[in-house]
Amino acid sequence: MNTCLENASMIYPVMLEPCLPDYETDAAAPVIRLDEPDNLTCCELLTPLASQLWHCGITRHEAGYDCDVILLPLEPVTDLLKNQPSSSLTEQVLKACRRWSRLKVEFIRLTLPRRQENFGIEQQVWGHESAGYPPALRRQARQLTGDCCDFCHYQSKHNSLIFRDNNPENQAENNLGVACAVCACSRHLNRLGANDGVMVYLPELAPADLSHLLRAVVIARQQGDERQKQGASLVLRWLAEHRKEAESFWGTSHPGEFGQALMQAPVRLREDLQQRLRHIALIPNPDLLARHIGPAALTPNTWLALFNQYHSLA
Repeated sequence: MNTCLENASMIYPVMLEPCLPDYETDAAAPVIRLDEPDNLTCCELLTPLASQLWHCGITRHEAGYDCDVILLPLEPVTDLLKNQPSSSLTEQVLKACRRWSRLKVEFIRLTLPRRQENFGIEQQVWGHESAGYPPALRRQARQLTGDCCDFCHYQSKHNSLIFRDNNPENQAENNLGVACAVCACSRHLNRLGANDGVMVYLPELAPADLSHLLRAVVIARQQGDERQKQGASLVLRWLAEHRKEAESFWGTSHPGEFGQALMQAPVRLREDLQQRLRHIALIPNPDLLARHIGPAALTPNTWLALFNQYHSLA
């Protein structure tokens, strides 16, 4: 399935708009807004056309959430809908497609609200303790992903097995992934204690960039010279200082408490909570990461660039 279709949010509307020819810019062309549950149904309907979708970029909605902007050809959409069982949704979209076709429209712009999922909670399933997964399953995940972390794209043979829907009973190929040591901590937030890390407010850093920065910090602490170790400590202090904002708004910086809140929330409210947490980040205890990050993870000449890039945001 196309990643953008798969990661569409259920709580925000999907928009379909025609890409009008220049000479038809003033034409009264219908624009379709699909709310829940039609938004996700539309994504499912379009799945067979995944290979024909063009990702144009990401835009920020005025309400504060991110959206993927997709172009897709009108004709295949029309043909697809004609072969679907009739429903209010298919009839609505098909009617608009016919109108767009009369206006010589060739492409539709699909705006998909992006589901935020920076944090995960690990389901507790008897007999599926993380240490007990068969080696063959781990090898399969490594082969399928090329050892590339699902979240920050860091490539390492030390990346650990994950289940993308957090359900270890679902061992289908499309549910197997790997995560680096840094990103893995955020995927089982409910299992972290007070000494395992802190939650901070860091809107300046994308989660993937933060993972790379923390890896540099861990390596510098492990094998850097005195100056590099001091720099790593400075970065850690700067990151940890942002816990104050998290505590001020949320009342805590304890990762386990955030994890419990996600566990207890119903699915729809959980997605809303993930959206509200989009600028919150986990800073794992570096000692927790040290034993999982090898000395070859980052070369010393990258540390200074990472430090300068991110410390300038403070």
